[in-house]
Amino acid sequence: MRFVSARAGLYLGLAVAYAYAAMPAFAALPEQAATPGNPMPAVWKEQHLDFFYRGRTAQYSCDGLRDKVRALLIDLGARRDVKIVPIGCHGGAAGSTSSLNLPSLNLPSLNLIFSAPALPDAAAKPLHVGDLAATDARFEPFTIASDAFRNMGIGDCELVEEFARQVLPKLVARGVRQDIACVLHQQSGSRFLVRGEILKTLPRVEQRSLRER
Repeated sequence: MRFVSARAGLYLGLAVAYAYAAMPAFAALPEQAATPGNPMPAVWKEQHLDFFYRGRTAQYSCDGLRDKVRALLIDLGARRDVKIVPIGCHGGAAGSTSSLNLPSLNLPSLNLIFSAPALPDAAAKPLHVGDLAATDARFEPFTIASDAFRNMGIGDCELVEEFARQVLPKLVARGVRQDIACVLHQQSGSRFLVRGEILKTLPRVEQRSLRER
């Protein structure tokens, strides 16, 4: 009986070791982040970024470009107080009423200021009072694809490509997979799909429940 128990224990140990070896590794993330969905301490980190749209197929008005980028940011966990200033618009000063509704032939850019969940860093210094405020977060699956509900179509392929290249690296994501192929000057044949896991803050109810435990 002891021999059988020892053999069973050996097989179980090998099975567990094999399962751990097959799991994907996520470098530069704390051990507690290895399981999707586990709440973890985080901070609201403010980001400053100039976003340049270089697409040749779709032309956006300044407010159209601003609204799509804002929607993507919020969908990926940015706090709702996103500040976006369009630059290089027709019709006068950037952000004026006359310039917002006209397509820009000069490929407008956006100045972005937003806060998104980040992993705590003891060496980080807040930009101002309130920056790096503590919160609770977890990794959640995300997908950027053609979606009528989100007002994203194949024509937005180059926008998604630029967003994935310029903005997504500023967010805390892991396991990101991209399948983007944009055909210039035509929509047929283009495709985009970006997916992975993104760090998102917990709803207030869940954060309150964690602190009450």
